[in-house]
Amino acid sequence: MFDKTFLINKIVDSLLSKQFYVYVTHGCFDIVAKRESTMLIKSLINIDSFDDSQAISLRAISSFISAYPLVVSVKTNREFLNDRVIYSRFQLPVVTPELFKNLIDEDSVPVVESSKGRNTISIDTNLLREKRKQMSMSLQKLSEVIGISKKALYEIEKNRVNPTEDTVNRLEAFLKIDLKTPYSLRIPGKTYLKPRNEFQKKVSDEFSRMGIDNSSVYSAPFEIIGKEEFSLITGLSKNKAMMKRDVKEIKMLSSVFSSKAVFILKKKPGEETIEGIPIVLESDLPEIESSKEFTKIMQEKSGV
Repeated sequence: MFDKTFLINKIVDSLLSKQFYVYVTHGCFDIVAKRESTMLIKSLINIDSFDDSQAISLRAISSFISAYPLVVSVKTNREFLNDRVIYSRFQLPVVTPELFKNLIDEDSVPVVESSKGRNTISIDTNLLREKRKQMSMSLQKLSEVIGISKKALYEIEKNRVNPTEDTVNRLEAFLKIDLKTPYSLRIPGKTYLKPRNEFQKKVSDEFSRMGIDNSSVYSAPFEIIGKEEFSLITGLSKNKAMMKRDVKEIKMLSSVFSSKAVFILKKKPGEETIEGIPIVLESDLPEIESSKEFTKIMQEKSGV
């Protein structure tokens, strides 16, 4: 049976075959893959089970650690996904396992992007413009030959919109050139989520006051992602038992992300660190004046 475990194993096998370091976790992303860059991958059999809180958290984390987020899925409630098409959900790319395997291949092929019912292809717009001028064709003339408006061709040449697959095929046939370019994953712009509770809000506000840009996150092994001169993942725990439950996951993710990690506790734990991760009391945060002071405190606690 093709279940989520099978899907994750299939993704992991594809990554390992391309010499990625792979770490399997849980939450708004299931897999961290790292080679020259980092990918955060959510795996779902049915993409319709993906919700906006998971997606926004995935975008937020990716933006703060400069990772490429994507979703690997198989079907919707109505149909199976196409192996040639990159879909879009909540501003994230969605691909099939087979297309994912092609995307991480250095010789990946051009693909169709589908968003809001419109299928488009990324092309080399500079090559299009140069070839049109070499043939001494105006925008008006080429648009008439291809069967689109002059304005549409202008928008395509300016790289403001991607053309449909049919338009690209007609351009390539008439100009006798290959215009399609491979799809490139993108790091999302900075994304922020509102805190879900007072604990998240208090810590997030204190980080902002210190000069640490940050966002709350949901459905992740940690509750806040931040960045100053370094990226910072923060676990929030009301007591020592909760902290011990999350420590191994946060420690591993901080290593994979090349981030610093810290626990913020409500009650004094009786120790300065747990498995090398510094512990700071929530009540001590208002006394810390800057991110540099906060960094110094973390270093002193962890003995670095």
